[in-house]
Amino acid sequence: MKLYNAGIYTAGFKIGGTLWERLTENEKKQRLAAGDGNLLESFHYIGRQRSVDMIREDGRQVFLDSGAFSMWSLGAKVDIAAYCEYIKRNDDIIRKDDGTLLASVMDDIGNELGTYQNQKAMEAMGVKPLPCFHFGEDPRYLEYYVANYDYITIGGMVAQSTWQLKLWLDELWEKYLTDDAGHPKVKVHGFGLTTPELMRRYPWYSVDSSSWVQIARVGGMLLLPEARVLNVSNQSPQRRVEGQHLTTIPAPQRAAVEAKLIAEGVDMDRVQELYLGRWTYNMYAFNKLGNIITEEKGPNPVFVPDQQGLF
Repeated sequence: MKLYNAGIYTAGFKIGGTLWERLTENEKKQRLAAGDGNLLESFHYIGRQRSVDMIREDGRQVFLDSGAFSMWSLGAKVDIAAYCEYIKRNDDIIRKDDGTLLASVMDDIGNELGTYQNQKAMEAMGVKPLPCFHFGEDPRYLEYYVANYDYITIGGMVAQSTWQLKLWLDELWEKYLTDDAGHPKVKVHGFGLTTPELMRRYPWYSVDSSSWVQIARVGGMLLLPEARVLNVSNQSPQRRVEGQHLTTIPAPQRAAVEAKLIAEGVDMDRVQELYLGRWTYNMYAFNKLGNIITEEKGPNPVFVPDQQGLF
């Protein structure tokens, strides 16, 4: 499973970027350990030539998300022709996977027919994007995508609970995405999928996460190997909630957490006061989690649905 870190260029957090010199030496080591390997960026945010030039100068390629949800939520105009021209003009900065262009379709938010029509419109303009099937849509569209494409994406999951997603994804993977032996019929990317339980449960080919920055913004850090998020910020209101903050967990547990983080090069004062320390550690931790899950799954992951017993 390939884990793509989302929004590194958008946040100015690339190695050697605008925030690099504000990191401590240990934070730089963690940032280097995390690397800039699998990157996902949104057309909505890197559509400007300045961003393209930066990625090109760095010799990087990105998985390109259309950014349709961001545009929709901000009331911005969606221009499919401009998106297609951008892809063709900047083909060299867009990642390929066995020849497949890793650029998503321009979704029509809340309209599965519209998204399908956008897929066909982009193909008519000379661009073959990855199709996207969203939470709650008619599975006939998914059946079509599985039958006609080698690599598809699943979206609309960010706003859903883990329980809702598990029920929905179980059905998708069992009925449409795997064969009788549980092997994936196509490569499947999960947009915004950051719940370790769901990353582990299904044979994703790839997923992306911006949780490294989102969790840090609200004061949290990802603890491994249990993949638990713990709030550490001194400014967080969770300091007043028992068991929800570094300062409100039992003393022995807090000592163990701090010892583990310090051993990994974390400056506890920095991560409790500054988001940059949390950004750095979370990126490192999420990449490590991706590697752990990939090793757990092995080279030929399968989906095995829960079996109901007789009693």
